[in-house]
Order: sequence, then structure tokens, then C-alpha cells
Amino acid sequence: MTFTLVPYFQFQFGNKMIAYALTTVGLLYLVKLYFAPEPKPLAGVYKQPSARYTIKYCFFRLILWLRQRKNKKLKATSGQNAGYGVRSRSSPEEMDQVQDLPSIDEHPKAVDAVYFNGGNKDGYFLVTATARRQDNVVQTLLYLRTPGLGILQGTFMSDSTNLKGTDPKSYAAGGLKMTPLKAMEEWQLTFSGKMVITKTGEEVDVTFDLLWTAFTPYFDFDTDMNPVTMADAICRETWSRSYFDDLQRVHQTHYEQFGDITGTVKISGHADVKLNVSGVRDHSYGNIRDWTDLHRYAIQYCTLEDKTAICLGVISMPRSLSRLVMGYVFHPDGELDTVTWTSFELHEHGEDGIPPKEFIAKFSAGGKMYNMRCTVVDMARFFIGEGKDARIFERFCDYEVNEQKGWGISEWDYRNGKRFFDDGESI
Repeated sequence: MTFTLVPYFQFQFGNKMIAYALTTVGLLYLVKLYFAPEPKPLAGVYKQPSARYTIKYCFFRLILWLRQRKNKKLKATSGQNAGYGVRSRSSPEEMDQVQDLPSIDEHPKAVDAVYFNGGNKDGYFLVTATARRQDNVVQTLLYLRTPGLGILQGTFMSDSTNLKGTDPKSYAAGGLKMTPLKAMEEWQLTFSGKMVITKTGEEVDVTFDLLWTAFTPYFDFDTDMNPVTMADAICRETWSRSYFDDLQRVHQTHYEQFGDITGTVKISGHADVKLNVSGVRDHSYGNIRDWTDLHRYAIQYCTLEDKTAICLGVISMPRSLSRLVMGYVFHPDGELDTVTWTSFELHEHGEDGIPPKEFIAKFSAGGKMYNMRCTVVDMARFFIGEGKDARIFERFCDYEVNEQKGWGISEWDYRNGKRFFDDGESI
């Protein structure tokens, strides 16, 4: 009996000692992670993964997975707690319409904004947008580029993009109006007013009645963002109660869709323009849009010759997401791949406030590697915000992606004035 029990007890005792040792090592490792210093942000802004990054990443991927499951089971939603896997509205029809702004006392910086762009291989481009704000303020922009005349700009933009809306329940100001016709399928874009040919200073009367028609499904950033890039962006940051409060505070619903803009533009004293351009339109709405929250962003939209539609961007909002990679590829058959990685880093491109006229970026989507070359054909700049808070460049571009030619818009934003970021409280 002695010879059989002694080895048994020795084995059991040895297992306990190993378990205690492993537990102790694990606890010491967690303590080390907890007290490990945060790496310095690149350029003083862009957070880098800390020693705690992997644990945070695994935890947040689980959170995103649970929220995506919740979204699939939702039959209706009021928009509360939207984002990060959960949609904001119950149907596309409810999304693709003018949104009610909340009380000005509760949310003075609420927004409901639509944006359209398009370009083609012949050098024609159109960019137009309206952002409905409180007190019937509509931040409005309008650019048209033709190979012969260059860039035409709405004359109202020479002073400010802040206009008074002509209809509180419409995306309309300054002679420009954008109207949804069929949810996620068609919009009407109309304008009647003055524009200036920036190259010569000549003011001209311009009218158009254009039709935007979708050729891709819509991409909802609340539900369709790749969980890899979403979790990476959040897990780079310093977590605290105030940090997650900030994430909720600044959230906006945002979705995008590629389509064609067709119709005739009449320009007084010049030949009519038969417009046929391809690009993206977006719709954003939320309780707050504060341009001072952004340090900068660089977003590329392009349509390739075979109607592949691509978005690639990096956004920096230092108080919440100092480095967020976003993007997708819609293939000609409508299939979607989301961007999981890019070589493009903001601190390496135009951090001095001057956007490069040409750059190369690699990115992966759907397990495929893409090589993008962007070459700026022409460029316009405007300011937006209550105090000209942001300086935005609309860049009319030629693209080449995996040896296929394309065209589109490269939009770069900079915080106008003092750089702003908040390191937060470490936990």
C-alpha cells in the first residue's frame, strides 16, 4: 500500500505546485501589464499599441461579436446605443430621409448631412454637400470641374459655408437642393444660382437638374465596418470611463454608396456640360458634429474602369480614435470586401498641413492585396465650422489600382489652428 500511495501523493502535490507557480506567474504578468507605460503617440497624436493591447483586443472583439448578434435579432430600433455593430434605424427608408434634429438645448451641435461626389476619365468632377444644423443653418458646398473651364465654385463659399436653409425639412440652401427619390436607389440634385470660375474670377449663372443612381449597395459604418480595424482603433487608446463616454458622445451614423450622376449643366456664356460622373454619396446624422474633435483625415474614393468602387481612409479624432482605418471594396457584381489593413499612415503623408499631390498606398481587403496610386489633377480648399474650425481639401484625382485605371475624389481634412488632443486617464 505504501509503495502505491506515495507516488500518487507526490504526483498530486507536484501538480498543485505547478498550478500555483503558473497562477503566480500569470498574476505577476498581469500586474506588469497594468503598470507598463503607454508608448508615446506618433507625431504626438497617433496612439500606438501598448503592452495591454492584445488583452484589450480579444475582449473588444468579443464585444463587437455580441453586438453584431444583437443587431441580427433586432426587428426595430429607436437609434439609441447605435454603432459598433448595431444599426441606427429599422429600415433603409428610415435611414435615407431627412432626419429630425434633437432639441437645440440638449444637442446644439447636432447634424444631418448629405454629400455627393463624382468624376470620370475625361476630367469632369462634381462635389456638393449640405449639412443641416440647428437654427436652420445649412453648411453648403458646391464644386464643378470641367477640363476647359477648370474649377467652378458656388459664390456663397467665398464668405462662408454657413447658409440659411430655404426649407427646414430639406437639404436645401443657396439655390442647391438634394432630394431622395427612392431609398438607397435615386436622388435628385438641383441648383440655380451663381458660381465663379476660380481660374479667371468670372461669375456665371449655373443651373442643373441631375439624377444620382446607385450602382452598389450601401455601406453602413454602424454595422459593416471590419471588426479588425474597429477593435484595433479602440484598443490603441487609453481606456477610462470618460473615454467610453466620449465614444458614445461623438458617435454619428454614417453610410456610403457609390452611384452615377447624370444630366446637363447649363453655364451662362459657355457650352452646356453633359455630365456623366461616378462616385460616392454619404449620409451622416447624430447628436454632435464638432469639427474641432478632428485632428485630420484623408479619405480616398475611386471608381475603376470595370465599376469596382473603392473607399480607403484613415481618420484621427485624438480624444476618441486617434487612428481609425476605414474602407471597403465593392466589386462589379455587388460583392463587398472590407479593408483590414493599410500601409497608409497619416503621420507619413501631409502631417505638415500640405497634402501630397501624389502618393502610393497598399491595403488588403477580402484576403487580397491592393496597390493604389493617387495623382491629383486639380484641387479646391474651403473652411467649415462655426469659427472656420476645419480646413478641407477636395482633390480631383486619377487613380491606378492593381494596374487598372480609375478616377474620383481624395478628401483631406485638417484641424484649422491649434493641434488638439487629450491623453486621458490611464486604467
